[in-house]
Amino acid sequence: MPQHDPLQRMHQHMAWADERTLVTLRAMPDSPPQALTLYAHVLAAEHIWLRRIDGVLHLYDVWQPIGLDECERLAHLNAAGFKRVIAEADRLRPVSYQNLAGVSYTTPLEDILIHISHHGMYHRGQIALLVRAAGGVPLPTDYIVFQREHP
Repeated sequence: MPQHDPLQRMHQHMAWADERTLVTLRAMPDSPPQALTLYAHVLAAEHIWLRRIDGVLHLYDVWQPIGLDECERLAHLNAAGFKRVIAEADRLRPVSYQNLAGVSYTTPLEDILIHISHHGMYHRGQIALLVRAAGGVPLPTDYIVFQREHP
């Protein structure tokens, strides 16, 4: 594996950004319910993809309500799971799975890993917007901030 592995960095950033989003939501006593819904969705989606990669059924639904304590636990499990998967030698291996509508697909592992990272970025931006609209100040989750803190 190369010294600088962009996919590994992408997922290190994802775990860091998930953690900072949790800190932001915990800092707001009355955080917007939609923000928690989106955060739980991000973590549940990460979980679902990990389970698909491992070829086992998922334990969470994609829009399942999850409290902040359970979100924290799930975020740590997801981070450990993606660290394990990223270490795989064959990132181009095909992963066969069914989407939530029951349609079967086969996708290279690498593309799934890129997708789930981008999916989280998209929704964390929405969460930040909701937090700001409610008068809160979200911690930045931009990749460049991560890079500055973890060169």
